[in-house]
Amino acid sequence: MQYRAECDVLVLGTGAAALVAAIRAHDGGAQVLVLERSDKIGGTTSVSGGVVWVPNNHHMAEVGIPDSEEEAWTYLRRLHGGSSNEELLAAFIEWGPKMVRYLEERTPVRFAAMEKYPDYHPDWEGGKPGGRSLDNEPFDSKRLPPEVAKRIRKGPLLGPFTHREASTWGPVRNFDFVLMANRVRDKILTLGTALIAALTLGCVERSIPIELGVRARRLLVEDGRVVGVEAEENGQTVRFRARKAVVIATGGFEWNEDMKKQFLRGPELAPTSPPFNEGDGILMGMAVGARLGRMNDAWWMPSIQLPGEEYEGRQLNRLLINERAYPGSIIVNRAGRRFVNETCNYADLGKAFHVFDPSTYDYPNIPAYLIFDERYHSRYHLATVMPGDEMPGWVAQGNTPQELAEKIGVDPAGLAATIERFNRFAGEGVDHDFGRGGTIYERHYGDPDVGPNPTMAPLDTPPFYAVEVRPGSLGTKGGLEVNGKAQVLNVWGEVIPGLYACGNAAAAVTGAGYGGAGGTLGPGMTFGFLAGMHAAAE
Repeated sequence: MQYRAECDVLVLGTGAAALVAAIRAHDGGAQVLVLERSDKIGGTTSVSGGVVWVPNNHHMAEVGIPDSEEEAWTYLRRLHGGSSNEELLAAFIEWGPKMVRYLEERTPVRFAAMEKYPDYHPDWEGGKPGGRSLDNEPFDSKRLPPEVAKRIRKGPLLGPFTHREASTWGPVRNFDFVLMANRVRDKILTLGTALIAALTLGCVERSIPIELGVRARRLLVEDGRVVGVEAEENGQTVRFRARKAVVIATGGFEWNEDMKKQFLRGPELAPTSPPFNEGDGILMGMAVGARLGRMNDAWWMPSIQLPGEEYEGRQLNRLLINERAYPGSIIVNRAGRRFVNETCNYADLGKAFHVFDPSTYDYPNIPAYLIFDERYHSRYHLATVMPGDEMPGWVAQGNTPQELAEKIGVDPAGLAATIERFNRFAGEGVDHDFGRGGTIYERHYGDPDVGPNPTMAPLDTPPFYAVEVRPGSLGTKGGLEVNGKAQVLNVWGEVIPGLYACGNAAAAVTGAGYGGAGGTLGPGMTFGFLAGMHAAAE
């Protein structure tokens, strides 16, 4: 059989988990080759906030927040609720901090603890008020060879600032436009793009080749062992041999409509990742007998769409995070009723869309709408609309709740009654229905100048506005089941020799839960680290 190239460890994908696997495998003495389906480096990581959630990391001590393996265990055991297993959690708790330290000591990656960004359940035993989520330091892209720098994927939504900087600007968004303009001029990267650029430089320094435009399609197996892949390149079929192992890190399946219909617990209508995550690696694993896990779940994200906005030729979906926690807004279903705590973390909020009504045989919370008033509009931003801007046509408006409801197809009496009830709660500062703003995480996105609850204010200043909210995701969390070494298991729970997986191509390490900001990247990169380490030792 002819091969276009041979290596020891073949890594599929260029997100953070993939590049960490490539770097660690190289440092373990392996000859490494990385293949990427698209023409850009970075995958979902590069368009994300790039936060990395790792309990008990060494930066926590720098901001005076103590942590321990015992506290991490306590928190994660409740978080996964039986949907993960002790072997995976043990590997994450032990190796996550080691991965962070390793990258900072041996690559250009630099992290800083987000002191005031809480875990998503900070009130639980073992939860923390901050520190476990790591921000990326700005990265000068001029450190990369020019031909590589231009291939780093850029996100369409997030600006050139760090999370720590944005937190100082507050909900009214007092942007430092001079700082941001200087970064654009000087080609300084931040957030997920900075993480990918730093990892890419780590690969460049090691002379690890990254080949773009090569889509892996099938695993090659000899005598029960994975020995390479068959791929598509420029319309041709080519083969790559891996003497030691193949690492699948190709992302989830949120852009594969057939897989979503077959597996997810309910509709996912607005993926926020680059439109190349079609489950390629998962399908390849299935074809050789891999076991699947968490396929009904995703890293859910309520999202909105602006007409005409595209990314890579597909509809761009915008994350709805801050806007739903600002005082003076609520989310309602088509009956005009609230159905969820609007300030809870996005992954858990997304599950509320999938309540099923056996009488009507549909999902009563789809569609949903963010409702807000003129006082909200005068103070806070919504996507591209800044405070006081003329309201664009994609935002519905009415002089009364009833008039607004009629325009968006929501029950007018239901919406009016909901707003009246919520306004009473806002006056008290207590949400008696859903507990909005009840934890330090939920108040994190509120307005500290509003009291007694920084996430609640009456909707009483016309006109009233509405934007449709869709059940979207950052990516799916189901995939190939692995053990504590990131080795892929077959349907009988046995190791498939020569095959590893990490990131969203693997079943989520934390199961149904989401620990905190960076709860995708932290476990993904840790298992990329383990995959590279063990693959090199094959």
